[in-house]
Amino acid sequence: MNSERGGCRFVVKTDQGTPMIQLEWFHDTVSRLKGFNVGFEVLSGTTLDQTRNLVDEMNERIVGVIVTPKG
Repeated sequence: MNSERGGCRFVVKTDQGTPMIQLEWFHDTVSRLKGFNVGFEVLSGTTLDQTRNLVDEMNERIVGVIVTPKG
């Protein structure tokens, strides 16, 4: 199997008031991840503003995701 690449961005979401980072795809180009949401937990105590700043930095430097099978 080959690697699959997909363009993405990161957005801030909240889960019961706790900030988290959600991965959003620009297009459905990574077939292995169709039907999945990918989110990232931040450290306990991280504020919403800190999470927003982190997401801004991630979106400035990360342009996509590469999914490669192990092996």
